[in-house]
Order: sequence, then C-alpha cells, then structure tokens
Amino acid sequence: MSGIVGIEIRKTTEELTTLMRKEKDVLRHEKLQVLYWLKTQTVDSVLSAAVRRTGNIVPQYKDGCLVIEKGE
Repeated sequence: MSGIVGIEIRKTTEELTTLMRKEKDVLRHEKLQVLYWLKTQTVDSVLSAAVRRTGNIVPQYKDGCLVIEKGE
C-alpha cells in the first residue's frame, strides 16, 4: 500500500530519554522527541507527531524532557 512506512525504533525508552537529556541541539532534540513519542505510542504516526509538535501548546518539562500528555 502506498504511503505506509514501517519504522523500527531500536532504542529503548530509557535510552531515548537519556539522549534527549544530553542533547543540546534543538533540532536533534525534537527528532529524538518524535522517536520517543512513537516508541511510547503517544502518537500513532509521524504525521500526527508533526501536528502535535507544531500545535499551540505550553511546553512542560520533566527531567529535562518535553512532556506531552496523551489525549491533549
């Protein structure tokens, strides 16, 4: 089926969280954040991650990582 992409994320959620905490570059941090959202099933697709990322939200941080609650 066209438009379907399979993504295998080999890092664990803990590894992704650690990488996000250490990352200083904003663009790389955002890429790691999207991988984390996909891994934890906070979003169900890259497109919904892009929409969530550009949405009008007030950022909240926990342990140096941006926190997005499911269902927002």
